[in-house]
Amino acid sequence: MLKKYQQQSLAIELLNRHAKVKIVHQATGIPIKLLRQTYRQLHGRSPSRGSIKFSTRGLTGSRRKYKDVTLFAVCYRAASNKSDSQIQTLISAFDAYKRSYPTGQLDFSAAWVVAQDIKDKKVQISTCKNCRAWVLLNAREDLTERCEVCKSRI
Repeated sequence: MLKKYQQQSLAIELLNRHAKVKIVHQATGIPIKLLRQTYRQLHGRSPSRGSIKFSTRGLTGSRRKYKDVTLFAVCYRAASNKSDSQIQTLISAFDAYKRSYPTGQLDFSAAWVVAQDIKDKKVQISTCKNCRAWVLLNAREDLTERCEVCKSRI
C-alpha cells in the first residue's frame, strides 16, 4: 500500500512539472490512461502529444537552447551529489534550473533526455580552460566544441 502511494505521489509531482505521460509511466508503472486523466485534472487540458526527443543533440540547435541545456546539466551535476534516486535527482535539478533561470525554455521532458545522456555518458560537462565557464561536450550537431562565453576551442 505504501509503495502505491509513493508511485502516485511521484506521478503527481512529475505531472505538475508537465512531464510527458510516457516518462511518468516509465518512472511509476501507472497506466497511461490514468495518467492522462490525472494530467487533465491537474492542468485543465489534455497532455501534449508527440514524441520525446531522442538525444541532447536534438535539443541544442541554437545558442540559446545550448545554454539552457548546459545550465540544466550543471544543476543536474550538483543535484546528483545529493541524492541516490535518479528521478529525485532529476526533479531537484529541474527545480534548481527553473529557480536559476525562470524564463528558461527547457521543459521537464527535455531535461529527462539530457539527464539520460549524462547518465549514459553521451554528453559530458567540463569547464573552459580559458575562462572557466561550463561547457557541454558532445551536445551539438555540428560537433564544434567551443566555449559559448569566450569562443575558444575546447
